[in-house]
Amino acid sequence: RERNRAHHLADEDEGQVLPEGHPPHRNSIETAAGGPKAIAKLLVALAAMLRARALAPAARRAGARARRPTARRSAPEHWYSASASAPSLNAPLGSADAAAPVASDVFHPRAAPYDDEARARDQRIFARLCDEAESLSGSALLGNSVAKQILTQRDLAGAVGEILACRLARSNDSFLPRDELRAACAAALRDDPRVGADVTGILARDPAAISYLQCVMFFKGFHATQAQRVAGMFWRSGDRSDKHAALAVQNRISELWAVDIHPAAEIGGGLLMDHATGIVVGETAVVGENCTILHAVTLGGTGKDRGDRHPKIGHSCVLGAGATILGNIKIGDGATVGSQAVVTKDVPAGMTVVGLNKLLDPAVDSERKKVVKKRTETWQYEVDTYDGYSI
Repeated sequence: RERNRAHHLADEDEGQVLPEGHPPHRNSIETAAGGPKAIAKLLVALAAMLRARALAPAARRAGARARRPTARRSAPEHWYSASASAPSLNAPLGSADAAAPVASDVFHPRAAPYDDEARARDQRIFARLCDEAESLSGSALLGNSVAKQILTQRDLAGAVGEILACRLARSNDSFLPRDELRAACAAALRDDPRVGADVTGILARDPAAISYLQCVMFFKGFHATQAQRVAGMFWRSGDRSDKHAALAVQNRISELWAVDIHPAAEIGGGLLMDHATGIVVGETAVVGENCTILHAVTLGGTGKDRGDRHPKIGHSCVLGAGATILGNIKIGDGATVGSQAVVTKDVPAGMTVVGLNKLLDPAVDSERKKVVKKRTETWQYEVDTYDGYSI
């Protein structure tokens, strides 16, 4: 069609209009010689038009997203992790107040001092541990192990550090080398009152615990807890290489014992982590003193927040097997979270929560009964108001 059109235009220039299908004369053929070039230009223009038409919807969507207000902002550049405090919005950049941590009334387990009473307790534990190890010195299977890991050590921290190094170090000695790891474990756990408190708490609350030796050498919940504290020492140093060393220890804990606790999590003394398999504790979680955590417990975030986003567990709490506690919420002192419960709201002290944010009968004292309304259709209770808590 383009060729015939060129023919007709050429003939019109000479004042002649040829009928359709009439063979063009020589002048028309010469004019039509530029036909392929015109067709090529036409095809290029057509391709550009089709491309622009195909990209138009995507451009409209991108423009709509740019105009739409965003409800969620990306993390600031200084937030390598939630444990790093963000600068104050009112403080000028580079000032001393810009990097000051925000004051919090959250319990910090590490604050307990290593006083003379704690030191005397650890000495008694280590003496009992050595007595039990000596009774196994003639064992063909355990004699050499207890001799090297306990009898050759000078205190409880040294024994626990040797035991952890034997388990965390790889056989090829290139990843977390054993000698350096042993020294780091002993340094992190020495003068830490939580180690002896853990041993005492396990023997007091676990019916299956029959000896100090069993607790220190064979309880993986105890091993995972102490290894997390070693990782926490690296993490708190603030050095980039030490933080990666902490993450390497965390990775090794997960490989060995199927326990995943972030190095920045704060774990109080007297912890009984029974069975321990499948326990997950997030970066900003806090666990008080003398708590009991069974297997498959999750202290996690909701996935909607950054910064301080994990649960705060009070003192003497019991978290049943498979319990899931999500968000920056508070579990009051002495509370019990039932097995497989899902908790996303604050739990008052002394309460028992089951299912999805459901409280059991809180008949602890008459004052607490006043703030609890019994549901007639079930055996569960729900809180109307209680010291600012709601569930």
